[in-house]
Amino acid sequence: MLLKTLGEVKNKYDFKILAFVLMNNHYHFLLKTEKPNLPVVMQYLNTSYGIYFNRKYRRSGHLFQSRYHCVLVEYGPNIKEVVRYVHLNPIRVNAVETLPEYEWSSHLQFSGIRESGIADPEYVLRYFNDSSKKAIDEYEAFMADGSWKDRDGDRIGAYGGYILGSDDFIKKIKLLLKDKSITAEIANRARLKNVYGVEEIMAAAAGYYGQTTQELINKKGKWNRGKRILMYLLSRDAGKNNAEIGRLLGGIHHSSVGRTVARVIREMRGSKKMYGVAEEIAAKYVRKSA
Repeated sequence: MLLKTLGEVKNKYDFKILAFVLMNNHYHFLLKTEKPNLPVVMQYLNTSYGIYFNRKYRRSGHLFQSRYHCVLVEYGPNIKEVVRYVHLNPIRVNAVETLPEYEWSSHLQFSGIRESGIADPEYVLRYFNDSSKKAIDEYEAFMADGSWKDRDGDRIGAYGGYILGSDDFIKKIKLLLKDKSITAEIANRARLKNVYGVEEIMAAAAGYYGQTTQELINKKGKWNRGKRILMYLLSRDAGKNNAEIGRLLGGIHHSSVGRTVARVIREMRGSKKMYGVAEEIAAKYVRKSA
């Protein structure tokens, strides 16, 4: 019924469904809107389905615990990663062993197992191959690779929790937000207005320690304070998740990055000097972006 309702809303409000998955207590929809009408779409969908659900099970009150969370995603080749994240949800929680076993996602349309449905996989498959058959084959290989390498979904990290895309895309959106008032419902609204790129932050950190960026990255040892502070700043001001930071800094495992960033935060609480170093480095790219 939820998918049927989503299909009705799609026809009413004119948007594309790039991918979806329904889980036991939540859902993920990747939508490409043609108009700025997402709030209306989601209100109609959740209200209509909530009324149906309450009537069927003779209950009352809100069906969903809180307002939906939305992330602005850059449409382009990297959309493949987002689709993989969405479709791997059943694997990630061990609901099934293989994706074809799970009925409630758009994977079946992507792979050609289900010939029709409410999803529009062609808007994503085009980034795999121009040939429909080859695109499906490449998609299947991409998903198979992710099913063992990316089970925890750590590759998907939205900047500030709300923007997902290339550095240029994030910078563009933040520039649009810079002089706008952002609702208090957005927890990271101050961070969303910061316009700081990865290269700017890395160059500032390396410059502070009198090194090139590569020298700072290559320096080994857990006592490399510059590298530790760089991890913290990439997390705080570039919006990068642990896996992304690990790749940027030479292939460090995301769990190690997470522990290091947490340690830096703890140390800063007890050391004004260390906090001052981080802010002095940050001042370099803050001035540059001003």
